[in-house]
Amino acid sequence: MQPARIDCPNGKPFGLNGMTLAVAFAASTVSCGTAFGQEEEKPLQLDTITVTARKLEEPVQRIPFGISVFDSKSIDQQGIRDARSFARSVPGYNYVDTGVRGSNTPNIRGVGSFFPQSADDGSVPVFIDGVPVPLRAQDREFFDLERIEILRGPQNTLYGRNAQAGAVNITTADPTFEPLFEIGGEIGNFDFGRVTALASGPLSEDLAGRIAVQLDTRDGDIRDLNSGETVRDQDLLNVHGKFVWFPDDATDATLALRYGNYNEEPAGAWFEDPDFPQAFFDSAPSYDLETLGGGLTVRRDFEAMTLTSVTGLQYYTSDFFSDDTDGLVFSARTGASPFLFNNPDADFREIRDENIQLSQEFRLDGELESGMRWLAGVNLFRSDFEIDFTSNSTAFIFGEFDNRHITTSYAGFGEVTVPLTESLRAIAGLRYTHEQKDFEGRFTDRSGGTLGADSSEDADESFDLVTGRAAITYDFLPTLTGFASVSRGAKAGGFQLADFDARNGAATDEFDAAYTWSYEAGLRGTLFDGMLDVSASVFFNDTEGEHVQVTVPVTFESVIENIDTETYGIELATAVRPLEGLTLSGGLALLQTEIVESDDPTVAAGNEIPFAPEVSFDLAAQYERPLDLFSFEGGVFGRAEYQYVGARTVDPQNRFDLGAFDIVNLRAGWGSERVSIYGFVTNLFDEEYAETAFSFGNSLAGERVSVGVPGQPRRFGIGAKVRF
Repeated sequence: MQPARIDCPNGKPFGLNGMTLAVAFAASTVSCGTAFGQEEEKPLQLDTITVTARKLEEPVQRIPFGISVFDSKSIDQQGIRDARSFARSVPGYNYVDTGVRGSNTPNIRGVGSFFPQSADDGSVPVFIDGVPVPLRAQDREFFDLERIEILRGPQNTLYGRNAQAGAVNITTADPTFEPLFEIGGEIGNFDFGRVTALASGPLSEDLAGRIAVQLDTRDGDIRDLNSGETVRDQDLLNVHGKFVWFPDDATDATLALRYGNYNEEPAGAWFEDPDFPQAFFDSAPSYDLETLGGGLTVRRDFEAMTLTSVTGLQYYTSDFFSDDTDGLVFSARTGASPFLFNNPDADFREIRDENIQLSQEFRLDGELESGMRWLAGVNLFRSDFEIDFTSNSTAFIFGEFDNRHITTSYAGFGEVTVPLTESLRAIAGLRYTHEQKDFEGRFTDRSGGTLGADSSEDADESFDLVTGRAAITYDFLPTLTGFASVSRGAKAGGFQLADFDARNGAATDEFDAAYTWSYEAGLRGTLFDGMLDVSASVFFNDTEGEHVQVTVPVTFESVIENIDTETYGIELATAVRPLEGLTLSGGLALLQTEIVESDDPTVAAGNEIPFAPEVSFDLAAQYERPLDLFSFEGGVFGRAEYQYVGARTVDPQNRFDLGAFDIVNLRAGWGSERVSIYGFVTNLFDEEYAETAFSFGNSLAGERVSVGVPGQPRRFGIGAKVRF
C-alpha cells in the first residue's frame, strides 16, 4: 500500500496559512470524489491492507491512531532506502539529520528528544522483525523488505520503552519455499554504484532460507577547499539472513540475522557562506559503524491462544572523528585566515561507542467467543553501552572521557479489544515498566591541569513508568472507520552521554523522565468502491519533562533540561484513483508547538519546539499500465513527487529558523516477473537547503555564524534487476 497523499491540487499553496490549507485540502478531496464517482470506467479495487501495528494481524482501517504503511511494491517504486527516504511522505514525521548517522533521530508531531541525550534517549524506537534496534545504530539502509509501518502517537503500551512519540515497525521479506534468485545494480552521478543480490528457497520440506546482500558506494558532494577533494563519501555493506522452520502444524520459528558495515565522511558547512556548502578541513571527518544483530521469533498455537517468544541480540561499534575548527567557520567568526586553523594535530575529537543489547518478550494472545481479542505479555531488556570521548582542544577540553551506561528494564503489559456492537469497539491497554540506569564516568585530563582535573563518578537512578491507551473505533461504513483515543507515553530519565562537567569535578547532568498525554480523533478507510483512500487525524499532546539539549555556541558544552511542551495539529492524507492505473495522492501536516515552561533562563516560555515545521505536505502522481516487451509480459510505471517542508527553528532557544524548501523526485521504469529496468532523479531542480543547523555564536561584527548540514543534491541514475 502506498501512503495516501493530497489529490487534485489547484496550485502551489505557498502563500496560504494553515487553516486555508486545511480547507483547500478538504474541498479538493470532496470535489475529486464527486467527479471520480461519475467516471464510466471503474478502477480495480485494492486488497485490504493487513498490518501488525498492535502485534496482531488486523486491517489497517481499524488501527486507533495515526499510521502510514509502505508495502514492498511501494518501497520499490518510491525508492525508499532509509528513514530520510520516507520522512517527507509521512504526515507529522520529522526526520532530524545531524550529519552523523549515529545521532540522527526523528520526532513525531513535535514530541521527542531532538538530539539523543544519552545512550538510548530516543522517542521513536525502530523495530526490525519485532526486535528493538539500538538508538545510535537505528539510522541504517533498508532493503529486501516486506513492509514498513510508521505508528504516530505514544506506543508504549505494546512497544515499550521510549515509544513516547511513536514507533517504526519494519518487517523484512520472508524466505520462500519456491527457489528464487535475484541480482540487481544501479549506477548514477557522484560515482554512485549499488549491487544487490538475494537467494531464497527450501532447505528441507519444512525449512526455508533467504540471504540478501547489498553493496553501495558514492562520492561526496561537499567541497573541501583545503584538500581539493570532496567529503560526504559513503561505502556500505549490508547482509541479511532469514530462516523459517515449521516443525509441526502448530509451531513456527523464524531466525533473522543482520550485519552492516558503514564507512562515511559526515560533514556540515558554514551555513552563511554564499557558496554553501563547502568546507575547509585540516583532517577529513570520518564515521565508521559496524552492526551485528538478530532475532528469534517462535510461535505456538494452542486451541484458545497463541504463545509468541521474541528474543533479540544486538551489537554495534562506531568510531567518529571530526575536525572541530573548520577554517571557514572560524574565519567567519574571528576574521582570521582559514589557514590559521589548519593544524591536523589540534582541535579535533574522536568518539568511540560500543553497545550490546539483549531483549526478550513473551506474549499470549487470543480471541473469545464474544469476539473480544486480548493480548498480554512480559518484556525484559538490558543494554550495556560504553563511550570513549577524546577531545584535543585548547579552547574546550583537552582530555578523555570514558563513560559506561547500563540500562536494565522489565515490564508487564496487556491490551483488549471488546466489540460493544457490530460496528463499535472499545480498546484498553496498560503497561508497567521498571527501569534502572547505572552510570560510570571517568575523566582523564591531558592539559596538565590548565583545563580540568582527573575525576570519576558512579551514579544510578530508577524509574517506575505507567503508560497505557484507551480508544474506541466505529465503522461508519464497512470500509470507513472512525476512532478516538487517549494515550499515555513516557521515557525514562538518565545521565548525559558524555560527562563534560567531570573536568571541573562536578557531577554529571541527570535528567528526569518525560511523560506525554496524547488525545487523538480520526477517520480512515476507502470510499467510492475503492477509488478514494482517506485518512485524517486531529491531535493534542501535553508533554511534561521533555528532554532537550541546551548548547553553548563555540564550546558546544551542553546541559540537559526537562521542559514542558504542548503540540496540536491536523494530519490529512488521501489517494485517488480516477482511472485504472492512475493514482493521485498527497499528505498534509499542520502543527503548532510551544514550550510551556522551562527552568533554563535561555529557553523562554512561548518558544517553538525545534525541527517541527508548522506546515509540510507532499503530492504524488503515479501511473501504471501493462506493456509487453519481446517475450516478457510486464508493465510500465512512472511516478512524480513534490515534497514541501516548512520553516523550523533549530534549537529550544529559537536562535534562528531554517527556511522552507521543496524538492521534486521522478522515477519510471518497466518490469516483468523476471526483469525490471528503471531510472530515477531525486531533487530534480538541485534545491540547496539545510536539514539542520547549529549556532556557533556571532562574528566580531555581530553577525550570526552557524554550521548547516546540507540536504542531498540532485542525484540521478539507472538500475536493473533480474530474477531467475
